[in-house]
Amino acid sequence: MDGSVLDVAHEVFLMAGGLALVWIGVESWRRPDWAPLVGGPVWVVRCGSVGWVLVGCALVSLAGFRLAGREEDWPLGDAHTTGFWLVAFSVGVGVAFQLRKLYVRRGQGQGQGQGRRRRPRRGQAS
Repeated sequence: MDGSVLDVAHEVFLMAGGLALVWIGVESWRRPDWAPLVGGPVWVVRCGSVGWVLVGCALVSLAGFRLAGREEDWPLGDAHTTGFWLVAFSVGVGVAFQLRKLYVRRGQGQGQGQGRRRRPRRGQAS
């Protein structure tokens, strides 16, 4: 461990942040209606939960490797990237579901199963 006090403090804060992300992932898995930034079906929330846990574990282990003065192992980068894309995917799909609900709730959408209304043809009564 050959770093300054600020380097060590930075790694400790990274570890704390990683543990917080793991906690968010576990809690959103246990209670899907509580999940931050994600709405929609349960499978979307669960994808986000796995992503939060992967990103958090990658951060904690990366900071641990840096504190030990060792190079990170190769799966860390892959786990971090996979977790990031799972979170990004779940947030994007969740936003799409929430916008659709909002659109239908305001009366601008047709809702499920109603289809699109057509204008009457010329010469037909409306």
